[in-house]
Amino acid sequence: MTDDDGRVLNAEFAVELDGPGLAVVLESAGGTSSTGPSRNSDYIPALELILARLQTLGAVLVAGVVDSRKTEHLPESERTVLDRPLRLAVVDDLAALRLQLTSRQGRIGQAPNAPKAGNNRKRLRLRIEAPGYGPVDALRLATEIARPAAAPVSAESATALPAQRRSGEPGSVRLNEWWQNDPAECYWLEITDRDDLGANVQALQRDGSGRENWSYALVTALRPGDIVLHWHKTQHQVPAIVGYSRAVDGPFDDELVWQARGTYGQSRPTNPLPQPSWRYELTGYTPLPAPVDQSAFQRAETALREIKQKLDETYPAPLYYPFAFYESRPVRVMQAYLVKFPAAILDAIPELAAIPRSRAPQPVRPTPQPRSSPRRKARSSGSGYIADPVLKVALERHAVERAAALYPDYEVADVGATRSYDLHAVKGADEIHIEVKGSSGSADKVQLTGGEVDHAHRVAATHLVVVDQIEWTRLPNGEIQTRGGRIRRWTSWTPHDDDLKATHYRYRLPGGGAELPDPLTGAQG
Repeated sequence: MTDDDGRVLNAEFAVELDGPGLAVVLESAGGTSSTGPSRNSDYIPALELILARLQTLGAVLVAGVVDSRKTEHLPESERTVLDRPLRLAVVDDLAALRLQLTSRQGRIGQAPNAPKAGNNRKRLRLRIEAPGYGPVDALRLATEIARPAAAPVSAESATALPAQRRSGEPGSVRLNEWWQNDPAECYWLEITDRDDLGANVQALQRDGSGRENWSYALVTALRPGDIVLHWHKTQHQVPAIVGYSRAVDGPFDDELVWQARGTYGQSRPTNPLPQPSWRYELTGYTPLPAPVDQSAFQRAETALREIKQKLDETYPAPLYYPFAFYESRPVRVMQAYLVKFPAAILDAIPELAAIPRSRAPQPVRPTPQPRSSPRRKARSSGSGYIADPVLKVALERHAVERAAALYPDYEVADVGATRSYDLHAVKGADEIHIEVKGSSGSADKVQLTGGEVDHAHRVAATHLVVVDQIEWTRLPNGEIQTRGGRIRRWTSWTPHDDDLKATHYRYRLPGGGAELPDPLTGAQG
């Protein structure tokens, strides 16, 4: 088996005919060797990968049994590690499922008075049903499980497509929007450790395997006025819900440098290059009076289980539920980026009383800027386009003020409303034109208008000043307070063609286009 980064795993498996269906058999791990790695040492990541690829194929786990020579004398009921058939599409936490399949192996075949559990990486037989795979398709299924996913969509091809999910492509997921016809179901939970809470929700269009991830794709399912709760992992001593924001505009195509935060994701190498992402703009970040941590959900675990059970009985899976339940440990928040937060949970958790109980009837929309204004700061890696007009103006003003302070001996004027650059600095016969870009993220690229590029090519004495990593806080009255930031300057700045990438084209229509009547009304023109 080869993982999604191209590494061949030290783990053997096969797909076999098993009665009327198929079974995936993962060989056991163990043993030591002085000449090489132990046998099937990648058993754990291989099992997780098998589950993930079967999930993508829409498979059902019919049964899971230990199938080793030492346990074959036992009845199958004593070798099972799966309570009942399980449709993988409804599993939100594959790591927890893998843990169940391995932890239950330890006592199988052990003497009743054994002081500790035995090997939990035994030969494992997973009987499955997968759409499109019958008894004669064992080799085809084994090949599908063994090979890595298709390469991720490139930034060039992704930005050439409209800002909507491309369902139907290889590796795409079709979201189950069970909440769509219920206005009360307007809540989401972002699980993150980002510093700019409330700016947006943003996630990759494709994960490291080249497939869509439901937790990332949910960014495209937000609607204006929806409420996004923010679960932050490090803002307080313990992870907790610390505030909420309103969805205002999106989804947009963007780019993002992403580091997965889960246990498996952190073990994989980080891609340092921006990758195509989905982004939905937020506004009105409001901190909660007190953080709501895991203990609040543990106290309400019975109610949370009942809410999920009722939803399971009402809607088809998956629900993208925000909590994972276990037999031997308390409930915990799902290991994901964005999850659906059913409205009934708000009433089950008294600590969430401050969360508004309805979608905003008319969310605030950004005010279009005049065409002559250079305040067209669009998306940049790490921050993205900002649809919240108050935040956008505050960041721009902060950047312009910091840039102007770099020229203490000059007479500096803000000309951004009327010119194709931001600041005009004069000292005697010395004249400098300054283009300014501001960002709350880490900007390794900025967006330039055609006028800004043309002006920098014409005027040699043009400087570029970029102020990024700006910290900001929204005050109770709605105003934005900004501070700090990294300041970088390029003098004698001319944007070279090799460093420019076209994001829009103005196309002149050719003559000769036939004018046709309206197909619905028959009217001409």
